[in-house]
Amino acid sequence: MIRWLDEHQPKLLSLIMLMILATMYSLGFLSASLATLDTGPVSAGGFRVILASLFLLVVVRVTGVGLVKGAVMWRYAAIYGTVCMAVPFTILPWTLTYLSNATAAIYFAVIPIEVLVLSWIFLGSPVSARKWAGFAIASGGLIFLVLSGAKGAADTLAGPELRADSDMPLWVPHLVCILTAICIAVGGVLFQKMPKASPVAITASALLIGNLVAVPAVLWSPPPAIPSPEGMFWVLVSGIVATGCGMILRGMLIRRESAIYTSTNGYVVPVISAIIGFIALGETVGPVAILSYLLVLGGLLLSRA
Repeated sequence: MIRWLDEHQPKLLSLIMLMILATMYSLGFLSASLATLDTGPVSAGGFRVILASLFLLVVVRVTGVGLVKGAVMWRYAAIYGTVCMAVPFTILPWTLTYLSNATAAIYFAVIPIEVLVLSWIFLGSPVSARKWAGFAIASGGLIFLVLSGAKGAADTLAGPELRADSDMPLWVPHLVCILTAICIAVGGVLFQKMPKASPVAITASALLIGNLVAVPAVLWSPPPAIPSPEGMFWVLVSGIVATGCGMILRGMLIRRESAIYTSTNGYVVPVISAIIGFIALGETVGPVAILSYLLVLGGLLLSRA
């Protein structure tokens, strides 16, 4: 079936891959939130990277793909694995103790435009006036979301059982979440710039090096107790499904289409995340989140026109 689609309906196959990726990313937010309840936010993020790297090591072993070869590819893998995966994945669960899944997903939804701007900076890709206008509109949505969230807007807050007991200004987790999204956007551009190699090999090698960040993070802030079976389930979903399988699919889609095309999964991730967050975590969806998302979506669509 997949081979037939690839030969006769390649664009449809790419769209199906994109929607599956969007669902995996939505599960990534939910699983990170629920894993945090048992393991703590730092360990939830660290375990995500560790389990994803172990899973991908098995994949490259079984498939015979192997890891990347050569000093140049290992340098790319080191940057990609630490800056673009391990750091944002380890930090994200902490932000989700302050922010709702939908809020985080909206920040990540702007990755397509961030990729666009970063591609202009590092790859020399042209950016039209219309695309700059889209960037401005989407940025306006983010600014509105940050300012409203800093004032404690209810529909930007994490579910009641997740909320951190802290006096930290609320604008801090909002800003940190945006920075994690930028790290992932950098990864999309870096993936395009790398020499041609198997996406699976690159991702496995990168996550293996990402353990240089993840393992110390877990040792620095270990789980307060042995996680329950439910907690371990969400850790596995986070590491294997959302990260391991998700990063393989993302790499394949970037190679198949482009980083900009692949990052458009962010159009639907906030909607899926809002529904899941409402059902599973009791998070609210209100005018701030909706207006912010519409501004971001409008900017994304304008930049793609």
